Amino acid sequence: KAGQYFMHRPQNTFVVAWRVFHGDYDIETVRLTIPEGFTVSDISELFDERFPFFDHASFISEAPEGYLFPDTYFVPVNATASSTIVLFTNNFDRKISGLLGEIRNSGRVLGDIVKMASIIESEVKLKEDKEIVSGILWQRLKLNMPLQVDSDPDTYKYTGFPPKPISNPGLESIVAALHPVATSYLYFLTGDDGQTHYSRTFDEHVAKKLKYIKKR
Repeated sequence: KAGQYFMHRPQNTFVVAWRVFHGDYDIETVRLTIPEGFTVSDISELFDERFPFFDHASFISEAPEGYLFPDTYFVPVNATASSTIVLFTNNFDRKISGLLGEIRNSGRVLGDIVKMASIIESEVKLKEDKEIVSGILWQRLKLNMPLQVDSDPDTYKYTGFPPKPISNPGLESIVAALHPVATSYLYFLTGDDGQTHYSRTFDEHVAKKLKYIKKR
């Protein structure tokens, strides 16, 4: 198995062959957890002095936003920007492999599903809310309404999706983007009480904003 191997002392041919065959790298790893909704920049900040070969500028410029799967990883201390991107994106591919057939059958493309999931991840936290918000946002797109989500101010100016995902969503948000719940709502907000409040009309939405969000 290809990779870098650390030898504490000289080792004979048979030991080296056994280690290479089994992928026994013997390189120290660091446990890193990427929370759902972290951006590429957020993830880059997790790599500190324990990773002397990690290039932050390369990672930020090359890592595909939305496709670095949030999870717990054991990252080798000799990790580079490129090896880390491969680690995270390979995990993304594994995690969603079981959904690819459903995505094809949905008539939507993976890129749009991930963009929607990234917005959902940044807006609401509970599974039920994610499914309802997914339905609201897909309906807004269908009606050619701006998405108008606080996690991306540009969605107030332009219709359609942002050019790329705004964060790296977890599997629950990806599934919610794929399986929206249809309702009669077109608006939602998260109040100071931590609850998500839904409205059918803009006037109703404004009234709930005044009721549940204090002026700051």
